[in-house]
Amino acid sequence: MGAAERLPGIYTYADLKSMCKPEGNPTLATVERWLIRQRIPYHYDGNGGVWTTPEAINSALGIGGKLEAYRPEDLA
Repeated sequence: MGAAERLPGIYTYADLKSMCKPEGNPTLATVERWLIRQRIPYHYDGNGGVWTTPEAINSALGIGGKLEAYRPEDLA
């Protein structure tokens, strides 16, 4: 069972391990390096792992989310 069934909107350490290195069992350090290289924000879970959100991954990829229009006075 993946995070979508347990915690909607959260990718757990187990999920991130499978994204980072599907053919193996990466260490926490490997997963963290992958997240940093991909510029994906993450947090520690208190159980020796990390977690993130689909929105964080999409943002790092430059997809998803709405861009807010700026107002001219914001630039003044």
